[in-house]
Amino acid sequence: MLLEGKKALITGSRRGIGRGIALALAQHGCDVGLNDIERDESAERTIALVGETGRQCTFTVADISQSNQVHALFDEFLAQHGRIDILVNNPYWSKNMPFLEITEEVWDRTMAVSLKGYFLCSQRAAKEMVKQKSGGRIVSISSVHATRVWETDTAYGVAKAGVIRLTMSIARDLAGTGITANAIAPGWIDSRELPPEREGERGQRGYGDSALTSIPSRRIGVPSDIAQAVVFLCSPMGDYVNGTCLTVDGGFLAHGNT
Repeated sequence: MLLEGKKALITGSRRGIGRGIALALAQHGCDVGLNDIERDESAERTIALVGETGRQCTFTVADISQSNQVHALFDEFLAQHGRIDILVNNPYWSKNMPFLEITEEVWDRTMAVSLKGYFLCSQRAAKEMVKQKSGGRIVSISSVHATRVWETDTAYGVAKAGVIRLTMSIARDLAGTGITANAIAPGWIDSRELPPEREGERGQRGYGDSALTSIPSRRIGVPSDIAQAVVFLCSPMGDYVNGTCLTVDGGFLAHGNT
């Protein structure tokens, strides 16, 4: 296994892309810590799915936009797993609004979850990794919205662009520690919550068909597409990839604006 024995914390992982990342890391040998703002039926399903891999799985409720909750999250993860080798920052909060109508509350909440939370978690993880003296991996989920502009996506797009810039600074400032920091920019991903009997429908026609003409790969992405990119960056194969953003979008950005 590529990541046998590694300890990974994935924030925002009760469903969707976060669930896919947690499953992939567990399948490649990681014990994983799950986190989200609540522990609901989706969270229980993710816990069960990770448990089926035979790896240790824990779940901690925490709002990563709050520093006291971030420290509590890491304290609990370390108490249960003993160390941290991988951090994946995944949560987001957004509310699409025209620029002239964006409220201070919407702006602040978007930045708090989608950027500040990434900083808080990355800093705490890096401090632990430095103390461990064995390197580590920090991967943050950005978006194609960081470089492509759509109407009403101002706050979300700015936050996701900030994630890439944060990633670059982390990599530069942690030079020589053995810790790498990278971002992933997903394109159109079908992360719907589907019942088990409908899982095979994910990414098929009928969801986002209008986008297919803008995706050279001619399919909608699925969480496992992002998850496998995370595995690559966290594995020895990604050792020399540092301070960059890997776009996983089926060629969507290359297609242009039409």
